[in-house]
Amino acid sequence: MDHPIKSLQKTNILETLPDTYSCRMSAAEIVEDLKRCFNPENDFIKGQELQQIIVYYAEQAVEPVGWQALWMSDSKTSSSLKAKFKSPMLVEVNNVDYQSLEALVEIVNEMNEEKSTETVLLTELHPLKHQENDAITIEVTHNAIQRIRFFYNHLLLPWDCDVQEDWFQFHLPVRVGMFCELRSGLLNQETVVRYHYLLSEANEIEKKLQEMALKVELCDEEMEDEVVGSITELNSKLEQIQQDVEIILNPSTRMLLFGSKVTRVKQNKDPEVLLVVQDQTCISLHQTLNRLESEFSPQLNIRCYPSLQTALDDCRVDDVIVISKGIHNLYNVNSFRHGGTLIGIGAKEDIVVHPGSNIEVGLTFDDGNVVLKNFTLLVNNKQSGIAVKGNVSMENCTLRGSSLFDETKNGENDVGSWKGFYVAPQGRLVLKQTRIVSFDVGLRVRATGQVFLSSSEVESCNIGILAEQGTRIQISNCEFKHCKEYAIGVEMDSDSIGETLVGGLELLQMIPEAFHVNDCRLTENEVNVKLEY
Repeated sequence: MDHPIKSLQKTNILETLPDTYSCRMSAAEIVEDLKRCFNPENDFIKGQELQQIIVYYAEQAVEPVGWQALWMSDSKTSSSLKAKFKSPMLVEVNNVDYQSLEALVEIVNEMNEEKSTETVLLTELHPLKHQENDAITIEVTHNAIQRIRFFYNHLLLPWDCDVQEDWFQFHLPVRVGMFCELRSGLLNQETVVRYHYLLSEANEIEKKLQEMALKVELCDEEMEDEVVGSITELNSKLEQIQQDVEIILNPSTRMLLFGSKVTRVKQNKDPEVLLVVQDQTCISLHQTLNRLESEFSPQLNIRCYPSLQTALDDCRVDDVIVISKGIHNLYNVNSFRHGGTLIGIGAKEDIVVHPGSNIEVGLTFDDGNVVLKNFTLLVNNKQSGIAVKGNVSMENCTLRGSSLFDETKNGENDVGSWKGFYVAPQGRLVLKQTRIVSFDVGLRVRATGQVFLSSSEVESCNIGILAEQGTRIQISNCEFKHCKEYAIGVEMDSDSIGETLVGGLELLQMIPEAFHVNDCRLTENEVNVKLEY
C-alpha cells in the first residue's frame, strides 16, 4: 500500500493554498485582524510576552498532526537543512511543537522507501489544498501560519523583547504602516535602502549576541571579560540601530532626515536617454558618447546620473538607460518594471548589473515592454534572477547565478541560486544570444507563458527548462550542456503521457502545441528530456 504522500504525488494535486495575507488589506484592516487573532481581549502586552501570545494562538488554530504541506526554505532556514534537502519538499506533519513554533515532519522520497524525519520551522510549511484526511480544516491552519509568518517576517524586531509599553497599541500600527508604505513603492529609494540595511545589520548583531551568550557559559574566567566586552559593544551598536529605525518608522522624523523625493517632470511622453557615468576617464566617456551618437539621434537630449540606481529612481516608463564598464548595483527598478530599455556600451563581460542582496528576485518586470541588451546580470546566492510577467526581450546578455562549493560531491561546484528566469502565466520572454549559467532551474515557465530562445546557451544548471503543459516554447540553434538532472522538463497531465524518461528531443514532437525545436544541441546532460505527471 502506498504511503499517503506518494498517493498525493501520483494524483498530481500538490497545490498549496495561496499565500495572500495582506494582499488586499489596508493598514487599518491588517492591524484589526492581528489584534483580533493575537490579542482578542485587548490585554496590555509587553515585548517579552509576544512569543507566548503567538504560541497560544498557534495552539488554538494550527492542527497538531496529520496534514501535508510543501516545505519551502527561506532566509531563516538553517544552512545544514538547505544543503540536505532541495526546496520545495513534500512533507507530512507528525507533530507540532507549539512552544518552539516548529514541526516534526516526515519526508518521503519516491526513490527512497526509507522514512526520514526533520524538524523545521512552522513558518516554512505551506499546506496543500487537497489533504489526505478530509476531516482536517486545513484552511484554518493555513490562515494561522500566514499570520504568524507575516508577524515574524515584517513586524517583529530584535529589540522588541525589551519593550515595556503595550506593543499592540504603540508598535503594531507603526510597523504595519511602514510595511504598507514599502509595499506601495511611494517611499524614496534612500529611505528604503537605509531601512533594509539597518534591519539586516540588526539581525546580524542579534545572531552574534546569541553566539556570544553561549560562549560566556563555556569560556573560562580569562576569556569571560573579553566576551562580555564584545557583548557590551554589540548591544551598543544595536541600540544605535534601534534609534535610527525609530526615526525612519516615524513619518515626521523621517521627513526631517531624508526630505521629500524630488523627481523630474517630463515635458512630453517621448522616451528620454538616461546615461549612467561612474568613474570614467575622458577617453572612455568620449567613446561612450560616440557610441550613443551612432545608436541614437545626435539631437537627442541625454540626462546624466552617477549610478544605475539614481537613474532608475528618476526614470519613466519607456525611457532608455545606458550603462558602461563597471559594476552597477541596484535595489529597486521602480517605473522601469512597467517598460523601458537598459543597454550596456562595451564588452558585456565588463558591464555587470548586481541586484541588492536584500531582495529575493533580482529584477521583476510586471507589464509593458522591457528590452535588456549587452551586459551581465550577476545574481546573488539563493536568489531568482528575472521574473517576467509582461514582455521581456534580452539580447547578447549573460544571466549568471552563484555556485556553492560542496565538499560532499568531490569538490564539484553545486548550483547555489534558484531560478534564472521565472515566466509567469501570460508572460512573454525572448532570448537572443544569451547565456544562462549556474542556476537550480535555468528557465521556469508557467502555463500560458511563452519563451522564444535563439542562438543561446543554458549551462551548469540542475534543470535547463522546466515548463508546465500549456506553455509555448520555441527553441532555435541553442545548446544545453552540463545540466545535472535533465536539460528540458515538461510537467504533463497524467492522462497525456505514459512515459516518464526519454533520452532525446524527438519526444517533444508529441506535444507540438508546447514545443518547437530547431537545431538544438544537448551535450553532457544527465537526461535530455523528462516528462513528469
